[in-house]
Amino acid sequence: MKFQLDGLNVYFPYAHVYPEQLSYMNQLKKALDAKGHAVLEMPSGTGKTITLLSLLTSYLLQTQPSVRKIIYCTRTVEEMEKVMEEANILYHCLQQEKEVVDGWFLCIGLASRKHLCLNEQVVSCGEGFLVDGRCRSLTASWIREKAKNDPTIPKCNYMMTLWCNQKQVDEMIIPCGVYSLQDLRRWGEQNGCCPYFYSRRLLAFANLIVYSYHYLLDPKYRVEVSQLVSRELPQDAIVVFDEAHNIDNVCIEALSVWVNRNTIDDANNAAMQLAHRVVHAKGQSLAMLQQEYQNLTRGQTIHHGLTSSTLSVNWSEWEMAQPSIHDVHQTLEETVPPSIRKAEHFIAYLQSLIAYIKNLLNRPEALEMTHNQFLQDFSKECPVEVKSFRFTSDRLSSLLRTLEIGDWSRFRSLASVAEMITIASTYSSGFAIILEPFETKTHIWSPVLQLACLDASLAMMPVTRKFRNVIITSGTLSPLDFYPRMLNFRAAITASFNMSLNRRCVLPLIIGMGENRVLLTSKFNQRGELQVPKSYGRILIEISKLVPDGIVGFFPSYEYMELALDVWKENNVLDELQAMKLLFIETSDGAESSLALRNFRTACDIGRGAIFLSVARGKAAEGIDFDHHYGRCVLLFGMPFQYTESRELKARLRYLRERFQIMENDFLVFDAMRQAAQCAGRVIRNKSDYGIMVFADRRYARYDKLTKLPRWILQFLSEDQIYIDIDTALTKIKQFLLEMANQALII
Repeated sequence: MKFQLDGLNVYFPYAHVYPEQLSYMNQLKKALDAKGHAVLEMPSGTGKTITLLSLLTSYLLQTQPSVRKIIYCTRTVEEMEKVMEEANILYHCLQQEKEVVDGWFLCIGLASRKHLCLNEQVVSCGEGFLVDGRCRSLTASWIREKAKNDPTIPKCNYMMTLWCNQKQVDEMIIPCGVYSLQDLRRWGEQNGCCPYFYSRRLLAFANLIVYSYHYLLDPKYRVEVSQLVSRELPQDAIVVFDEAHNIDNVCIEALSVWVNRNTIDDANNAAMQLAHRVVHAKGQSLAMLQQEYQNLTRGQTIHHGLTSSTLSVNWSEWEMAQPSIHDVHQTLEETVPPSIRKAEHFIAYLQSLIAYIKNLLNRPEALEMTHNQFLQDFSKECPVEVKSFRFTSDRLSSLLRTLEIGDWSRFRSLASVAEMITIASTYSSGFAIILEPFETKTHIWSPVLQLACLDASLAMMPVTRKFRNVIITSGTLSPLDFYPRMLNFRAAITASFNMSLNRRCVLPLIIGMGENRVLLTSKFNQRGELQVPKSYGRILIEISKLVPDGIVGFFPSYEYMELALDVWKENNVLDELQAMKLLFIETSDGAESSLALRNFRTACDIGRGAIFLSVARGKAAEGIDFDHHYGRCVLLFGMPFQYTESRELKARLRYLRERFQIMENDFLVFDAMRQAAQCAGRVIRNKSDYGIMVFADRRYARYDKLTKLPRWILQFLSEDQIYIDIDTALTKIKQFLLEMANQALII
């Protein structure tokens, strides 16, 4: 379908466009025309992804399609695959409209070696960092050079084919279209080439690139595509962060580093291994170390002799680089300080850093200090000048390559220590050093030292300053003004949209009272009152009697879920529940939770019905859709506030107040409500779906909380659905399910 929107020909792959989709496109176009950023909240299940892709692709068709690019960032590989499916639908629409010219509209997905590698020796390693290490040990430049003359050298044949035939590969024209991760793997198998490295090669030619947030936000990943981010991606590339309701947390995690005693012990062993390798190298190939020293002295670059003029040539060598904290061209313009140019001096510096952190971990009491104080204290014990600290990660990666160490997985802990000092010395503010000597749950002495990032804007600013259009979008962004404030950018457009429906398919209820008029709340200082979790159990039982198929419940934390389950077991609630539906529980173990989820779906498919209990901020809350019969009802047992006694959270709240004038309570309420809305939205994934949303906590009825729910939920929330008791809620649920059944019969 083709239609006009404010002078723009929009190509849409379906016969009908929802009113909210038109409104979304209109606001999105305004942001593009204004060359500004946008924060857009779109109701769940209304086709946000295809709306974005249709408008952006149509816009590019009329504004230099051969130059501009769309960078579509997702949180998970599963979400990436969904975007690729929608892009493929749009591509076929463009073909039918005869608007796709030869060589245009190339869409590719970018993922880690774990998802793209074809080499069985590598894939069998399992964990991502082991896969990366094994891959490097088979594909490093010195391995490839040796393998050319010695066929007995272990190597990756897929990479060798790609490397030995670079000219032919560059001349190979891949047809325009959409290439998912599976498509890239299939192409690699057919041509005997590595899809992981080839996909990086294709970035320069792609119009639509789909990859993880981390490639743009995490400086430890950013170097992997930094060639493109820094040079080949134009400023008018359009960047989309989808499902971005937690983007501030992603930014903070990207610049935070955690180390414990095991990390320090492993780092110390790795430093000693490096020292032995340096001694060995001096005896075998002193020229190699001398050449590295000369390169660093001349300021040629810290990246294995690569200069700015060779970045676009030695693409495979550049991709082998250890992730760097700095922007690539900033690094190229600086010279490594003399005190860490020599390998033995650098290793001695690393060992002093490890010893300093180890002393901090041995402290019996908690500790909190600014990162600047951390740097000052360490500088008193280290002969190296403070300027050198910023080069630690880069210098480490240079040394590993000089020593021809392919598998870097053994130096992972040492890299973490290097990242901590590098990040701390790169920024002047926005960080804290926090030592937690005891585990929160068990109170066992197990110290963890954290470089805690407090300012999410530090990771976002390179993106918002580089690109003219950055689109932050999700189904749960209310209140919209928080994101530009926290991420420190000016939004040209902020908008939230209602859901247009020809039937009332969403029933939100705020239950404030349980059985015997017990006031429902998960407030931390009232969790000793066991009548509340007992009432939650009775609510779940009564709703299970009425609601068919799947029910999903979310708790504020694992601790509160465990408390509720103990109370339910003592009061035979679990037995009553399992007489009606099977019960599955999400745990902190990923594999165990995946199995529980799979069995939950099976129980719903065969008509037995099931209940899935999870936690807000868990896997089910963030990345799992409980559409149709998998989620006819979602219950929120309490409000998902963060643990306010956390030292990290306290430090961040202080920083938000001082830096952005965001009050502590305002942020805590904002964070709790966006998590609650995200949980509630799991059960509505398209307009043919229907679901019940139960907010079981009297605090949801307060004005400061209620008004922070998304507009598309508030539009279905009438006065008689707020602060009701369980009996009233059950009556409304019966009526709602009857209406849905009657409409299904009519259809």
